Amino acid sequence: MIEDLENPEITEEEMILQLNEQLLSIGASSAEQSFGLAVWLGTLPILAIVAILLAFKVINIILAFFLVIFFFLVFVAATSILASKARQNAIQRAIQEKTIPQIKRYQESRAVDFEHLHSKAREILPTEAPLLEALSWLKKPSESDETDE
Repeated sequence: MIEDLENPEITEEEMILQLNEQLLSIGASSAEQSFGLAVWLGTLPILAIVAILLAFKVINIILAFFLVIFFFLVFVAATSILASKARQNAIQRAIQEKTIPQIKRYQESRAVDFEHLHSKAREILPTEAPLLEALSWLKKPSESDETDE
């Protein structure tokens, strides 16, 4: 995708959509990996604890069944929260390492005004788009530069 952004035929809309899609796919990949790993690593101890309690006759089979369901639901909820946090962290890291340099290179190569690019992105993208977060990060340093003068 980096090479595509330097292509002279690419429009601002295409660049905005490509960068946003890149961030979304990075976030989704990270969330999937962390959720899958956590489920595999967390399910085994839950089943082991319930199996031990069942083997020592601390609980009966019906209670064991309900405990497994309850623990699994609580565990999936906690894992979902962790996967969401992993998604946010991956997107923030990608914004800092990839997206911001790509936006700056695009601006330099096309002599595009930042405000124009930001307003175009707000028109095209939904309000929760990760690229809008990246553009707001870029806007903050430029505003602080203006106040220093």
